[in-house]
Amino acid sequence: MAKDKIHELKYMVGIPIPYLDRRGNPLTKRKVQAWRQGAEKLLTECFGGVTPLAAPGLNQVRKRGGGKLTLYEKGQVLLLSSCADREAFLIQRDRIKKFVKRMGEALDQQDVFVLAFDSDSFLIEV
Repeated sequence: MAKDKIHELKYMVGIPIPYLDRRGNPLTKRKVQAWRQGAEKLLTECFGGVTPLAAPGLNQVRKRGGGKLTLYEKGQVLLLSSCADREAFLIQRDRIKKFVKRMGEALDQQDVFVLAFDSDSFLIEV
């Protein structure tokens, strides 16, 4: 019986794909899908794979001139990937930053929050 191979993945990276623009208007499915596929390709190239998770939730957006707008992003998706450690992430950070900036502009976002944090994740080859 072959022994399973375990890869320690100590750093998690997540890119949310928005469902609404900065004013709370739904984005077109075609536009969202194109950027989702682009982000999936990017994370797979950078770290070897990606897992999409439905991530509905409330987001607070600062309004120009003061105040906040609360957006319920029922169709938001979070793309998660992982890598060996923080250094492996930092090697790809600028590439991810450039992609997310373009996505944020194309999808009319005020902000895009990229998650990057320590993790005790692992991958088992079976």
